[in-house]
Amino acid sequence: METDSFFCQFFKQLPETVFELMGLPGTQARAYRFDSVEIKKSFRIDGVLVTKEAGLPVIFVEVQFQRRPKFYANLFGKVFWYLEENDPGQEWRAVALFESRAVEPAQLGPYEDLLNSPRVKRIYLDELSLPDDPPLGLAILQLVTVVREQVRPLVTRVMQKAERQFRDSEMEKTVIGLVEELLLRRFAELDREEIRIMFQLHDLRESKVWQEAHQTGLTEGIEKGIKTGRAEGKTMAQAEMVRKCLANGMSAKEIAQLLGLPLAQVRRLIKPKKS
Repeated sequence: METDSFFCQFFKQLPETVFELMGLPGTQARAYRFDSVEIKKSFRIDGVLVTKEAGLPVIFVEVQFQRRPKFYANLFGKVFWYLEENDPGQEWRAVALFESRAVEPAQLGPYEDLLNSPRVKRIYLDELSLPDDPPLGLAILQLVTVVREQVRPLVTRVMQKAERQFRDSEMEKTVIGLVEELLLRRFAELDREEIRIMFQLHDLRESKVWQEAHQTGLTEGIEKGIKTGRAEGKTMAQAEMVRKCLANGMSAKEIAQLLGLPLAQVRRLIKPKKS
């Protein structure tokens, strides 16, 4: 799962999530601005929360989804490069965000003093313990590791929370875009329009796929199904997604879990029609 660009945008739009991951009130983000900082060529920090008020620590955020033995050497090297170029006396904290413990470097000895200090917070997304109704940013992060059959209901809950919190605002659209980007990275076998349709991120008739199909006359059956209450259009979309998932090596059971369909229905869609 490619993460750099996604998490940069995610924490820029929802910086309070960094503090919530640290077990602190998200309101503390009001005293910071989020930057993606390049210290020198090819030496970029995923994210830096720069304080607007004197006395507060600068916060470094690094995200890792693949095992890299040099991760901590790289992280602390960037921290101290930043301090040298800006303010050597600046207080600091670092958040290391891993998909799981399996991708954390195995050799921790040279960094134990820092890792065991209050300056560093290590977080494993698959171990997050969250309340039933977590803040929006933490709810979105659950989509990274939640099992496939729970993705669809979780997306629905996230969208409902975003609607309540940011109704009819640009921020609501931003949250939808972040969820869409995360799902694209998790389900690389699907394209953007399939993600939007599958998880109901917008009305089918507003999509590029729909518009192109309409121009070629392919949506007549779908329109008829929508207008008369029949399911022809929905079935066509489901069949296309089933074929795409099948071509990418997914089993019928995995497809049923992903699409939220009964296994028997998926098998019917897979079964070739008799000529």
